[in-house]
Amino acid sequence: DLAEWKMGNSNKRQKPLACTLAKNKNRIIVYFKDYTFPPQFQDIDYTRLEKQISGPQYDAIKYAFEYLSENINEEIKKEYKLEDRKLFNKRMNLIKPLVIILLLALFLLIPTCIMISWISRKICYEFFYVIITVFFLIIFLFFAEHLFGIKIMRTRLNTKIESVVKAWNVINAHNGVFAVHEPERWEGDGDSQSKIPESLTLWNSE
Repeated sequence: DLAEWKMGNSNKRQKPLACTLAKNKNRIIVYFKDYTFPPQFQDIDYTRLEKQISGPQYDAIKYAFEYLSENINEEIKKEYKLEDRKLFNKRMNLIKPLVIILLLALFLLIPTCIMISWISRKICYEFFYVIITVFFLIIFLFFAEHLFGIKIMRTRLNTKIESVVKAWNVINAHNGVFAVHEPERWEGDGDSQSKIPESLTLWNSE
């Protein structure tokens, strides 16, 4: 959410005039998001823009930035209609819940295997093989999105978005502002890593 984004950008001296995060609020079940729905830039925070600029210039910049977010949202929707992305998203809707189910099964199988082995006074190889199979299946599914080409699809979408942002910055240079799009990323070292959501921000160029 916005708090996570601000936390990930707390080390930056400047703060954006406006910011918004790409969100997908649709869920298959309560916890699992529906990957077939494209994330959208909504709920723009104009707090700093309101403090620094007022009058017609404020209205013009706000209108232009909202127009930019709508254009980017359209590019995301187009991407999600492509066949390879649609297939990938359907797979992810199955994989994410399956990983959780397999993890729960693994936590049940391990103590069960130990108990049966202790009662029978011999190693239960049948359960042992099942545990190993489930373990490697979890590892495979964990990295599945990379195996299914998510990097190529993300690069394709980000290239389109950057093109839209670049054109917008040229058109709106006279207002003394520029926009920045940042894809979702991980920041930090070791255990202190945190996921920074995809963001669209507006900055003062002066």
